[in-house]
Amino acid sequence: MPVSWVEHRGKSILYVDYRGLGSTECLVTLRDQAAAIAAAPEPVLTLVDARGARFDSQFMDAAKALGPQNSTRTRKRAIVGAEGLKGLLLGFFNVVATPVPMMPFKTVDEALAYLTEP
Repeated sequence: MPVSWVEHRGKSILYVDYRGLGSTECLVTLRDQAAAIAAAPEPVLTLVDARGARFDSQFMDAAKALGPQNSTRTRKRAIVGAEGLKGLLLGFFNVVATPVPMMPFKTVDEALAYLTEP
């Protein structure tokens, strides 16, 4: 399941796994991510795994639309796999996602450490 809750250092983290998904599955996963954030009892920590994922313009439009809505329900965000073009797209996403930017990391372990630091 691409959207799931994981525990790390005693904290609950929403893990969103886009690896290997096609464009339609990415949109479904994005909507599932937004629903999980909206249903959470308190603002969430989110880890997005975008390694090898290909996000098309339809996905980016939907992500930009949901960004501000999700930001009010998000404490911290981290992403793995945002290199190259995805890194540039992340910069644009962070403009609309303020005040909670998505921080890029090279590994899942680095992202988890960031999300669970005080």
